[in-house]
Amino acid sequence: MISFSPTRRALCFYPVFTAGGRMIVLFCLLLISGGHTLAQNDKSPVFPEKRHQELMEEISFLPEDEEEKEEEEPPEPDWDFNWDFNLSNTTTIIIFSILIAALGFLIYRMLGDVNMRKRTREEGDEDQEFIDLEDLEEEKLVATGVSLSLLERAEEAGQFDVAVRLLYIQLLKELQDAGLIQYRRDYSNRDYQNQLLGKEVLTDFREVTIDYERYWYGKYAIEKLGYRLVQRKFNVLSSQIASSSAKVSPHA
Repeated sequence: MISFSPTRRALCFYPVFTAGGRMIVLFCLLLISGGHTLAQNDKSPVFPEKRHQELMEEISFLPEDEEEKEEEEPPEPDWDFNWDFNLSNTTTIIIFSILIAALGFLIYRMLGDVNMRKRTREEGDEDQEFIDLEDLEEEKLVATGVSLSLLERAEEAGQFDVAVRLLYIQLLKELQDAGLIQYRRDYSNRDYQNQLLGKEVLTDFREVTIDYERYWYGKYAIEKLGYRLVQRKFNVLSSQIASSSAKVSPHA
C-alpha cells in the first residue's frame, strides 16, 4: 500500500513551478487579463476617450467652398439717369430762344466772313489792273517803246507771260534803233536772227527768243522767279546792244 505524505506531494509539484515555468504561467495570465480588460473597457492608454472625441470633432471632411476661390464680379453700374426735369413752359421757351439766337448769330458771322473775303478779293482785283492783250499794238510799241509803267502793271497783275512779250517788243525797238535789224510786222523771229548773222548779240538774242516763244506762244506757265531769270537775260542783252551801238556811233 502506497501512502503519500504531504511532504512528498509538495516535492512532486515543485518541479512545475521552476523559474521558467513561472514565467510562462505569468505571461499567459497577462494575456488573459489584458484581453479581458480591452474587451471590457475598449480604452486606449495613449488617447483617452475624451481626447479622441475632441480630435474627431476638429477634423472636417467637408470640401472647400468654391465660391471663395472665384473672384466676385464687380456689380454693373446703374446708368439709369432720370432725365425728367419737369421744366415749365416759360423755362422751355427761354432755352429755345437762347438756342435760336445763338444759331442766328453764328450764321450771321459766317455770312459776314464770306462777304468780307469777297470784297477783299474784288478790291485786290481792282488794284491789279490786268492788261488787255488787244491793247498791245506791236507796231506802235516798237515805234514809241514800252513804258515802264505798262511793264510794272503786267508784273503786279501776275501776267508774267505778257511781261515777257513786252520785254521782247522793247528789245526789237532797241535792235532797230541800234541799226542791227529792220523791223516789219510780217517778219518772223527767224528773219530777225538772219539779220543778226555775224553780230555779237546773235547768241543772246537766240536764247531770249527761245524763252519768249516758250512762254508766249507755247503757253508754258511762268512764275515770278522764272520771270526774273528771263528778265535778267533781256537786261544783259540790252546792255550789249547799247554797248555795240556806242561803238558804231563814232564811225557814223
